[in-house]
Amino acid sequence: MNHEDTLCYYTVPEVAKLLKVSKSYIYDLILQGKLESIKFSERRTRISSLAIKKLTEEKLDNLNINHYNKIVVQPPKRGRRPNGSIKK
Repeated sequence: MNHEDTLCYYTVPEVAKLLKVSKSYIYDLILQGKLESIKFSERRTRISSLAIKKLTEEKLDNLNINHYNKIVVQPPKRGRRPNGSIKK
């Protein structure tokens, strides 16, 4: 059994700290069904490492990375042609 096969369970505050978000955001994700959890009692909710991995992979897949890699071309300065020569 390798490290990836072991399943760890985290509390809501631990997941919030791990993802650097608020606890209420984690609870919202659970209520919306976007983050799977196990509720042992009213005050004991656990989230598996597999559920966290699934959530983060879905979020990364939904990002449109292409718009971050656009090359921005500056417009020519006033009175100059695009090739740098000065208009007469």
